[in-house]
Amino acid sequence: MAPVKTPIVFLALLVLASCQPATPVPKVQQQEIFTTAITLTLYGNPDDSVFTKVFDRLHAIDNLMSDYDANSELSRLSAASGTGPFKVSPETLQVVKSGLSESALTNGIYDPSIGPVTHLWDVGGNQGLPNPKVPSPEAIKKALALVNWKDVAVDDAAATITLKRKGMVLDLGGIAKGYAMDEALRIAKAAGVTSGIFNMGNSSMGLLGLKPGNKEWKIGLQDPFGAQGTYFGIVSGHDMTVETSGPYEKFFMYQGHRYHHIMDPRTGAPAESGLEQVTLLLPLDTKLADGLSTSCFILGLDKGMALIESLPDAAAIFVTSDKKVHLSSRVGARFELKNTAFTVE
Repeated sequence: MAPVKTPIVFLALLVLASCQPATPVPKVQQQEIFTTAITLTLYGNPDDSVFTKVFDRLHAIDNLMSDYDANSELSRLSAASGTGPFKVSPETLQVVKSGLSESALTNGIYDPSIGPVTHLWDVGGNQGLPNPKVPSPEAIKKALALVNWKDVAVDDAAATITLKRKGMVLDLGGIAKGYAMDEALRIAKAAGVTSGIFNMGNSSMGLLGLKPGNKEWKIGLQDPFGAQGTYFGIVSGHDMTVETSGPYEKFFMYQGHRYHHIMDPRTGAPAESGLEQVTLLLPLDTKLADGLSTSCFILGLDKGMALIESLPDAAAIFVTSDKKVHLSSRVGARFELKNTAFTVE
């Protein structure tokens, strides 16, 4: 069994050459948070304290909502599953509520109680095991029996969350980074930042304002079949979230089969939907991006496209296993194909 492939960059910022020597230079800082590299690229010469405030806030969110840190609030909540209400912070309460709303929207395709399954597979190697493993059918069945978003109860007045059955585990990896991006943007804008890129680990990017010179940002979409850093197309825009899900981000190989990290709550196993990538284009203040791209990947092309078309302001780029690119109606001119090995349907 091969070890887990480390996460690859599948949203590459295109650095375009400029003939204007006076082009403003951004300030860039990066820290490791949420088990990934978070990179802030801010224009307007902001004070370094802005970066400090943002990163401190992101660390605080991670400390609350990591499902692999036994001391986090989320882990303590899961450890108390089956014992009644557990009092949580306003942040955790808000993110769990958002997750449950998305569960209702997707009829349970996005499920924050997927933790028993993701921990069983441990595709990302987060539990420090020598290698991830293919669980037995019996183990999958046992873990899947604990997955049901309807068994998560939120009491706003008491600020409590109840996991109704012993052994339930919440995994907010699909939406916690979305909340973190919202917080990073809030802090930066309050400090007067009007232009920048908030890269929350490459799979999730916030494009604030316009580039200097009143130009749109251009983001390269990783070729899901190619080497790290190669792209098949670009998207352009501003004040926009670009969110991508794909099986090539984290996976391991066993007996010639790829097992990736996007788990289907209906099967308790990596999703097999015929898709290789889903990229969402959403307003910057959206609350849906992280979990929605995962849901669309699990649903597959037809059902995922129908979900996107039902949501105002949402747009999506789907890539199928036959290298065909399918655009939802609201993508418009924001996508440009760059690799002729792909075809746009």
